Amino acid sequence: MIIPKDPQERERFYLDLMRKCLVSRETRKADYTAMKSYYLFGAGPEDSPALYNKIYPHIDQLISFLYSADTTRFSINLGAEADESQYRFIPKLEQVLNDEWNNSNGDQVFGTALTWAMVYNSGFIKLVYAKNGIHPYFVDPSNFGVLREDIPYTDRQEAFVHTFYITKSDLYARLYSHPHRESIIKRILASQHQEEYVPEGLDRVILSSFDPQMYGTVDLNLYGFNRMKPEVEEDTVEMTELYVWNDEINDYQVVTKADPDVVIYDRPNEMMFLKGESPFIQIAPNPMPHYYWGQSEVQRLMYLQDMRNKRMQEILDLLSKQVSPPTALIGFTGILDEKNFALNRAGGLFGTDMPNAKVERLAPDIPQSVYEQLREIDEMFAEASGISSVLSGRGETGVRSAGHASQLARLGSSRAKKRALIVESALEKVATLYLKLIQAYDPTHYTDADGTKFIAEQFTKNYVVKVDAHSNSPIFMEDLRALAFNLYKAQAIDKESLIDMLDPPMKQMLKEKLKKQEEAAAMQPPPANVQPLPKKAS
Repeated sequence: MIIPKDPQERERFYLDLMRKCLVSRETRKADYTAMKSYYLFGAGPEDSPALYNKIYPHIDQLISFLYSADTTRFSINLGAEADESQYRFIPKLEQVLNDEWNNSNGDQVFGTALTWAMVYNSGFIKLVYAKNGIHPYFVDPSNFGVLREDIPYTDRQEAFVHTFYITKSDLYARLYSHPHRESIIKRILASQHQEEYVPEGLDRVILSSFDPQMYGTVDLNLYGFNRMKPEVEEDTVEMTELYVWNDEINDYQVVTKADPDVVIYDRPNEMMFLKGESPFIQIAPNPMPHYYWGQSEVQRLMYLQDMRNKRMQEILDLLSKQVSPPTALIGFTGILDEKNFALNRAGGLFGTDMPNAKVERLAPDIPQSVYEQLREIDEMFAEASGISSVLSGRGETGVRSAGHASQLARLGSSRAKKRALIVESALEKVATLYLKLIQAYDPTHYTDADGTKFIAEQFTKNYVVKVDAHSNSPIFMEDLRALAFNLYKAQAIDKESLIDMLDPPMKQMLKEKLKKQEEAAAMQPPPANVQPLPKKAS
């Protein structure tokens, strides 16, 4: 984009872009509220929690097939134009990258982002570099907006927006080096919007614009359970960060605005992150071709959960009628409630002089088909997300051996593998930005395979970081182990490479012991009965 030079036109240009990027925010927030409620409680925001929430364990199981934090590791692949001398840096940089990934809690933040990407339709990770290293943050999709929702992928967007809240004291501290700090704070405090608070349960009541009175019916839920909504008493300020591609500098222009419409910073992305790179990584497990946000996994399960809730309530109604069945008092006169109370009371007794009087209990029968319907609904959950019985650890009829079960699991995991590769692509993008940040900001000296000191900046820029052997998904792990042992038996790899592929506990200690054993074996003289081979004549 061509950004105007005039300060007033420039500011109007920025504010207009922010508005356009957030045009669907309120609509999406309403949808996200419903999806979050179904994920946590198995029912809508206005309904009571489900007696059994099937969505939560189902999503939890599906994510366990797509991502495993403890087994994920990364490898560095050189590009076609990279020099072969760069290979000596790779082992140490791979170790640095994996250590930084774990030390910064990147594995846990990615797991959180993936979980809520399945609940909503997308999740975002924002990378920030500080003096003490890389800090990944999860960004809720309701706090993110793009200029073109009909175009997928963030790097194809001309502009996108991130909104967040900070306290006034934190804002004052962050502006310590700003030349106009005092005037900015005065503008924010003087023109700050008055926040309106609506009591819980009244947010969907129709408010009249002509009368200050409130009209409408309220479905108040009096259940005493935690809705998991944060409450903050401290005054906060809404901040908006606009990233717009500047054609003149071939980089993003980052504009920071405080509510209401107070532009604080306007600087190139290179001053904050990396030139030409976005600090936001989108995770969309169910992408769509012409919709940026993708599909929600919970949304396709909501109707199944409603069907299950309805059937479960009907079963409980039948059970309650069996425990305390309806009663027919035939031929009785007087106050029937007292007679029914006597019948249902321990030791109750009453008599009548009416002929042919009788009491009938109308207990209903519970057909077995209702439980079959519950099992059918649960199978629909598994079918919707591609989780077979073998993958869930349950037995399958007709399985005769371990090899047969392994083959069924391999074939049945094809749908889960497809989405695991989509998640793997987002992981690789995060890890690549990790290494680029280390190259740009980390001055630490390391030792390469030849024993020479170097810094990460000396490594080539022609590379890509990959998830090593699909280690992000447990589905691939058994195939990886079999491949490692087959390569070792074929003498294509040595013992140290076998340890690297298997990644066992105490890997570094095992490699050090193996190295000492090989050095000790090399120092021992050959047996006395073994004659050295004669030298070839020149």
